Amino acid sequence: MRIVRLLFLLPFFLAATCAWASAVDDARKLHDEAEDSLRKMSGVATDPKAYAEVVRKLEKAQALLEEAAKTDPKGAEGLEQTVSAALFWARRFATVGVVRELRKPDARAPDPRAAEAAFRKAEEFERTHPGDDYAVALRWFQYADLYSGTDWSLRAHARALLAQARCEAAKKSAAPQTEDAKLIAEGSALLIKKDADAALAKFEQAKKAADTVLVERRIGHAYLDMGYKARDEYAAQYLPLRTRYDEAVSRGDTRAAGGLRSEALALVSRLKPLEEQAVKCYDCAQAAFQRGLDLAKGKDLDCEAHLGIICFARSKSAQPRARVLLEEVIGKYMPGNDEERAIHEYSRTLLTKLNAGVLK
Repeated sequence: MRIVRLLFLLPFFLAATCAWASAVDDARKLHDEAEDSLRKMSGVATDPKAYAEVVRKLEKAQALLEEAAKTDPKGAEGLEQTVSAALFWARRFATVGVVRELRKPDARAPDPRAAEAAFRKAEEFERTHPGDDYAVALRWFQYADLYSGTDWSLRAHARALLAQARCEAAKKSAAPQTEDAKLIAEGSALLIKKDADAALAKFEQAKKAADTVLVERRIGHAYLDMGYKARDEYAAQYLPLRTRYDEAVSRGDTRAAGGLRSEALALVSRLKPLEEQAVKCYDCAQAAFQRGLDLAKGKDLDCEAHLGIICFARSKSAQPRARVLLEEVIGKYMPGNDEERAIHEYSRTLLTKLNAGVLK
């Protein structure tokens, strides 16, 4: 009887295995086709439609591998990282014409619930890939691109930069020589560990020793991290109630909706100090990045890009100003290293979504 049961189940096991193998094979074929096209396009004028098709092939390959990874994570992992890297750089070198082609089928804003679910998957990827910060950074940048327009995208961007910072820290074996450099290094290590308050104290000490563009950047990032933390605490308390209210409205339960609306108004009043804390942190971050830009005589990619990012993070009413700032960043800077490329890429992705009018 047991043998009969195994024979009965065998076709299903084989079907699942074949489906997984087919998905990986299809993904590999799409990647190879895209890579071949990219090689042919290198150094020549590129048709935006053809380049956009390359990006779509890589996106489809990535989706196939994510499904395959649910059945066999180790089997899909190597190719998944290769495809993610190829997709990241394909997007990085896309022209304005290519971006317009890619934008055509993407007219809807990301679903916040889907964005949160995908964010948790990206967190799990980071947790299961300790020490591989390059792959982790790519995963977070990929997420930030796919879900631009949500708060989760901004958080993903911050996580990507932290992963990049860990990569850079691992490369530097020589100890800093100057006092301010030593304090900045110590503060940066604390910021990577998400201890923004302690990091800020180190950066303020470094500023007293020498007020530089670098220390102002670090102060700006510390305040921005604190602002995100306050915003997350606010959202954790407010969003569940807002979800219940939306559900009551959807099912036509006006009585429940009225009660929840009153409850929400009371909650918003209680959360006012937390809202003011987030705004204050954004103000301090903005002041630091502006000070850094002034010290750099008006040219620093990190500072200028984050002035635009802060505008976006504040509110929808600030998005027109964010668009102007990000347009200036894209036109003004040519990235010179991995960190600058990451910031430039994120700024361009955010600007694309702003221009498409799909941000919430």
